[in-house]
Amino acid sequence: MTTTPIKPVKETLDDLEQQLELLTQYLESDNPEERAIASAIFEELEPVLEQKIDSYVARINCLKANRDFRQSESQRIASLAKQDSTAITWLTDKLLGFMERRLEQLGERGRKLEGKLSKVSLCNNGGKPQVWINPELKPEEFPHRYVKLVPTLDTEQLREDTVASDTGEIYDSNGRLIAKLIPRGKHLRLT
Repeated sequence: MTTTPIKPVKETLDDLEQQLELLTQYLESDNPEERAIASAIFEELEPVLEQKIDSYVARINCLKANRDFRQSESQRIASLAKQDSTAITWLTDKLLGFMERRLEQLGERGRKLEGKLSKVSLCNNGGKPQVWINPELKPEEFPHRYVKLVPTLDTEQLREDTVASDTGEIYDSNGRLIAKLIPRGKHLRLT
């Protein structure tokens, strides 16, 4: 079985588009000679264009396959990292418990322990003091001085009002544009 290598199309998609625009002008011409020449050129150009489109779609599909593989690999590696984190936490907690019991039994002498290759010291955490806050209370049940009010933008209401407006735009009381409809994007369906 012999395989024929794919010959790359040297023209860019933009070049082919410009050629098609020129051919379209000649194909719509009133002159039969110009139409015949344009038709002959179009028949030569059509396979080149088809090959270029096939190349684009093949490249896009290849990149999608790479993306999907890399995403699944990143999820697999993230899962392994999560397992490692769980093991690190478990082992650290076991060692911390051991060191705390050792401190209770030996006093300050038990705060440090040396192995052949490593040293472990039981230390107090620094930073701001920790405060327990009753998780059973709702924010509105705390005194007002401890509650922050954070304004949030109602984007759903803005969207509804913008769509319902005659101009597709909404202005504030100072005349500044605060929201407007934007055209929908486009996408390709590749088959």
